[in-house]
Amino acid sequence: MQLSVTKVGGKITAVNLLQAGATHGREAAFSPLVQAAIQAQGSGFGNLTGATYTTDAFKQALDSALGKF
Repeated sequence: MQLSVTKVGGKITAVNLLQAGATHGREAAFSPLVQAAIQAQGSGFGNLTGATYTTDAFKQALDSALGKF
């Protein structure tokens, strides 16, 4: 999974999925994960039920993207 993060005034304003894959309907988790990341201003939010691996991969990619700021 690969993400890009947009920050304005030090705050996360957007998270874009550059490369992502999920199976068995778990791709539906991406929109709520993006919203949770923006609301939490990072990866400090809980896992989505039924999408633990997807959430973990998203958080790792988010932390990696944030590390570039």
